[in-house]
Amino acid sequence: MKPEEEMGILRRTHDALPSSVITVNGDGVVSYVNATARQMLPTVSPGRNLREVLEEITHVEMVDRLLIRRELATFAAVPGGPDLYWIVWEMPDPSEELVLTVWEVDWSEVMNERRAAFTMAASHEMRGPLTTIQGFAEILNMDTSNMSAEQAEAAAIIESTARHLSILVDDVFDLSRNSFGELRLNLCDIDMAAVVNEVVSVTRPGIEERGQNLVSEIQVDMPRIRADEARAFQMVSNLVNNASIHNEEGITIRVTAAVEGGYVSISVEDDGKGLPFNDPEEAFRTFRRGADSSAGDRTGSGIGLSITKRLIQLHRGGVEVESSRGSGAKFTLWFPIDRESAVEPDEPGPA
Repeated sequence: MKPEEEMGILRRTHDALPSSVITVNGDGVVSYVNATARQMLPTVSPGRNLREVLEEITHVEMVDRLLIRRELATFAAVPGGPDLYWIVWEMPDPSEELVLTVWEVDWSEVMNERRAAFTMAASHEMRGPLTTIQGFAEILNMDTSNMSAEQAEAAAIIESTARHLSILVDDVFDLSRNSFGELRLNLCDIDMAAVVNEVVSVTRPGIEERGQNLVSEIQVDMPRIRADEARAFQMVSNLVNNASIHNEEGITIRVTAAVEGGYVSISVEDDGKGLPFNDPEEAFRTFRRGADSSAGDRTGSGIGLSITKRLIQLHRGGVEVESSRGSGAKFTLWFPIDRESAVEPDEPGPA
């Protein structure tokens, strides 16, 4: 059978499928749309750039989830239309680079709205009482001279627990939003050196109270990058606090900011006992915590590193971890300097 005849049979088979099938060439241009896709996805047509089409339909973070990280995405093809599942994978046929498949979801938009409303309401209702509890606990702990030793200890535990629950509520909310592709970035041109300096300034008092050292080394003349400043602060502070809460007094935490290849790298390294996992990547799994993560005032949600990984992925960057038992741990965030060109599903790092 001739190649063109085989291709004809393949395309007729695709046209008979109940799911939408779209093939995309190496330049990201749509080359084929089956019959179902032509009905379900009216704006996706041969000759159009797939990313441009998708960014007309949904937000860029959702498109990155689909095209860069190759994750299952859920969004409507037209405003007000039903939600659809979207997934991309590489084709074995060398003549086509990617195939995009789309099909109807098995849950309704009403269910999604109820889920989102419940998450928002629960988060709001929990934040209020926790803020009150934490505030009064802080007032109590400002002067414990009129308390017995047991009362002072109880007041400290209340404040620590309230702080822990507050972090947990925020992290669970972020994790829930990310799972549905709703976590968004507020992008602007930022000075990462200033962000790192702020993190060091904010976290140093608590770290020194634990008998630990915090030092920083920032490369001069670092370029401004396009990123979410609040989320960048959150990621770096997560790594610094994580290094502190999982180690004993006497350790040194070193924060380094530099330019490597096409990336700004932010490294947080400690000389503590290392990660308690055989595979350091286990640290990014949700609710994975070390044995000492809740000792004393060292509160961690078990979600911070997982959220950090998702946030750096939204920036089209990545995070690496190096650790060995008894030799400390090092986490490195990679922020692309040119975010617009960082659209390929490759592992980030120095060129």
